[in-house]
Amino acid sequence: MHRWVSLFVFVPCLAAIGCGISNPLKTCVFSPVKAQLLLKGEPVKGATVIRRWDWQNLREERTVTDDKGYFYFPIVYEYSIIRLLPAEIVIGQGLYTMVEGEEISFWTNARRDPDENTEYQGRAIDITCDLSDEEILIKEFGARMVTLCKLNP
Repeated sequence: MHRWVSLFVFVPCLAAIGCGISNPLKTCVFSPVKAQLLLKGEPVKGATVIRRWDWQNLREERTVTDDKGYFYFPIVYEYSIIRLLPAEIVIGQGLYTMVEGEEISFWTNARRDPDENTEYQGRAIDITCDLSDEEILIKEFGARMVTLCKLNP
């Protein structure tokens, strides 16, 4: 019985750690995204961009491109007791935009690491995406990424 009492005291204490780097419940579900959206080489102005991720629940955020087609999303963390279990992390990620009332996917990924910037093995998500390009499958960053985007140098 004493072990159960300890567990009920220990778990809330972990949750109270908050955003500290040592928090074992903390998971980066989407690194910051800095991108430019183009169509046939021209900036896509005022377009709605949707960022979705699915770890424990499907979630999304929206923003709008500026006059040069740029948009930005900040980092997203989620906290879960699941991180204490011996289980693989798989987080579905996607970036989408609306063109003539139709949703277009231009970047999808399956994230498998809880740390920031692991989508491109430590490099920031700084991409240029031309909606007129052909989709490509990228395998060299660990997971399978399907994208219209190129990583900026």
